[in-house]
Amino acid sequence: MAEPDEHPAAQPAHASERGIDPEMLETARIRLEFLYGEVAADWPGFIARPGQYEMMQACLLTFLSARSPDVKERPGSHLAQLEAGTGTGKTVAYCLAAIVAAEVLEKTVIVSTATVALQEQLFQKDLPRLAKIIPDLRYDILKGRARYVCESRLEGVINDDVHDHGLSGEFQDLFADSRRQAGSTPRDRDQAMRWFKGTAKKLNSGAWDGDIDSLAQQPEPDDWRQVQANAHACNGGQCEHFRNCAFFKARRQAASATLQVANHALVLATLQTDSSLIDAGNTLFVFDEAHHLPGIAGEQFSYRARLGTSSRLLVSLRTVALRHGKTLPASTRPDPVAFAQLITGCTDKLAVLERYWMEAGLVSADKAVYRFAQGRIPEALIPECQELATLIRAIASQVSSIAAALKEPDESQSPSQREEQSRAGVELGVYLSRLDTLDKLLSAWATHDRVPWAKWIEWAEGALGTAPDAWLCASPMTAAQVLSKNLWSQVSAAVCTSATLTACGSFDFFDRLSGMNRFPERRALVVASPFDYAIQGELRIAPMQHSPKSPGFSGELCDRLPGLLREHPHGQLVLFTSKRQMQACHAALPKDISDQVLVQGVRSRTELLKEHVRRVLAGERSIIFGLQSFGEGIDLPGELCEHVVIDKLPFTPPNSPVEEALAEWLSAQGRDPFTELSVPRAGMKLAQWAGRGVRTVTDRAVITVCDTRLVTMRYGKAILAGLPPFPVVRAV
Repeated sequence: MAEPDEHPAAQPAHASERGIDPEMLETARIRLEFLYGEVAADWPGFIARPGQYEMMQACLLTFLSARSPDVKERPGSHLAQLEAGTGTGKTVAYCLAAIVAAEVLEKTVIVSTATVALQEQLFQKDLPRLAKIIPDLRYDILKGRARYVCESRLEGVINDDVHDHGLSGEFQDLFADSRRQAGSTPRDRDQAMRWFKGTAKKLNSGAWDGDIDSLAQQPEPDDWRQVQANAHACNGGQCEHFRNCAFFKARRQAASATLQVANHALVLATLQTDSSLIDAGNTLFVFDEAHHLPGIAGEQFSYRARLGTSSRLLVSLRTVALRHGKTLPASTRPDPVAFAQLITGCTDKLAVLERYWMEAGLVSADKAVYRFAQGRIPEALIPECQELATLIRAIASQVSSIAAALKEPDESQSPSQREEQSRAGVELGVYLSRLDTLDKLLSAWATHDRVPWAKWIEWAEGALGTAPDAWLCASPMTAAQVLSKNLWSQVSAAVCTSATLTACGSFDFFDRLSGMNRFPERRALVVASPFDYAIQGELRIAPMQHSPKSPGFSGELCDRLPGLLREHPHGQLVLFTSKRQMQACHAALPKDISDQVLVQGVRSRTELLKEHVRRVLAGERSIIFGLQSFGEGIDLPGELCEHVVIDKLPFTPPNSPVEEALAEWLSAQGRDPFTELSVPRAGMKLAQWAGRGVRTVTDRAVITVCDTRLVTMRYGKAILAGLPPFPVVRAV
């Protein structure tokens, strides 16, 4: 056992060695020092930084405080929040610490990111560099099952073996986001079939590995949904394609890797299921871009389904399940009368919900969303939802039994019969995934906890002349509870890191949204950027006469912007909080400036940035007009971005049912949603936006904020405390 700290009061919490075996710690530190020296000697352009070293040590202590799955007491020393300012070199810090800890503890490492860009950078750039320095390092990438083709489903589509095509039509979108699907158009069947056959040919010849991301051209979403791998529709080892299955080949390959690169959505989705893909209790996690984790978790644990379409799904399921059930022995065959009664009971209950929203006029083409105050649905609907969930579970149980029986190999059948029966099990598996979501959604609707869920209805236009439909939706107001229960209490150890993990100079906001505040001994550390912001930059407050709340603000901004842009001859980035304001400012620009502006949305992000770089390198002025997505994840060093203009503080009023529900609940508790949510969220976002200016130790940049509230309002001081420490200048 480790000796207690001799001077615990003098030791910062993030550096606590309490509970770590001293010999193991010494071994790990010696190994880490050696690897760090190797990286310093061989990594291209490497600069050793004190902040990077401090972060690396904090990561190591966190990982060595790992808890085994059977340890119930988890005060939090196995968890860390580490903010590492731009230029710190956090990737090297956490990777080296994780690799050493994995060696000592004999555990796997998962580095999870929020964006595809960082995932690809790690897998294609950073880890190959480390592997050259650490020859025995084995790494791979983890992707969700839906990124891979299911050869059995692909064959079924080509051979037209799936008798019921409901799941390739409206039921495909049953649980999809209506806003994302709104612009989709029906696909030409012949054109789709050419794609299916061409894709199968590439797969069978070895010209394609079955990963959607390795296709030269991305398929139509509707086409891909018909052939993507699906856990509920998988026969596993019983499938004739199991040996060459793209998904299982990728999994087998990744299983032998010490370090695996994943993404937040995949990790959270896996931990919700009984999947053996991730053994959280024996895995060391790094969550990079962790400020996105609460939001992604909230989406991951949310449920939505179309009401009218669900009824039609059940009617279709009755036909499909009974048809396939007829081929089974009498002992496993469902009672057709009893099964039909279950389906009818469900559709009758769904009709009650459908009549309710229609008769009450809750949503319409003119009123797209109706949210239930305090997450309380009408009392009369609670038993209906409870009974519906019970009926759906009973249906799912029978369908699951039929699907399992169909997947069992029957040597008395011919190969073609076995193949057709196996595909029938796959078809039922897709229905099962829909039933599972309906069960969780309706169970959430029927429950009202002390901290309620957000519950709402959304209008859905009817397709091709059909009657309008409605989405039933449910979501936790924050991910704190589900993250605490499903992640922090399950993982062996986890490090959360980002360049902007604090808000207004504090971890409180992330603490509350992530649920980490439930672990009192969690480690926390802010590692300052190596940049000298006092010399390299300046934060200017534009001399605006109008506040953003004033009607005259937009016109004044349009008038003042050209002068601000003419002061800088090279690359500039102008970030707007609304598309309307961006368009108004662009329309008001004089022609000489307007010709130098690249507006987000006119061309792809990649093409826009490429043109921006070309112009600046050619000695021209180039100005990017962008919205929120351009305020993060863009790296424009040197003259590519010498001036960042921000139109106003990025406050976002509650503009979703979930945010509205959270603000309502806080108010009911006597708390201030503006102080607890709006200010820290705006502060975190502004820090990200301001961080676009200085990207290297040689950069110099001016950050101009056209919102005087940053220096005149009390909350402005709190926001300033969380920004890079630029000198603040009030322009005249």
